[in-house]
Amino acid sequence: MCKRILLSGQSGFRVHYCETHRTVELEIGAMSLRLDEDALAVMSDALSESLSKLQALQASQGSFRAFMRQLNMPD
Repeated sequence: MCKRILLSGQSGFRVHYCETHRTVELEIGAMSLRLDEDALAVMSDALSESLSKLQALQASQGSFRAFMRQLNMPD
C-alpha cells in the first residue's frame, strides 16, 4: 500500500510523494511520471537552469528589438 501525500496541486498539475516507496509522482494532465528523490532534485535543477536561460534570452531579444526600433529599423 502506498502512503501518498499531496505536495503541490494546481489546475492540471499535481505532485504526490509516496512515503512507502520514496518516490515522487508528477501528474500533468492525463500523463504521470514517477521519479525517485534524486531524479526529482536533478530535474528541479535542470528546470531552474532552463527557466533562467530562457528569461535571459527573452530579455536580450527584447533589448535587441528596442535597440532596432530606436534606429528605425525592422527586427
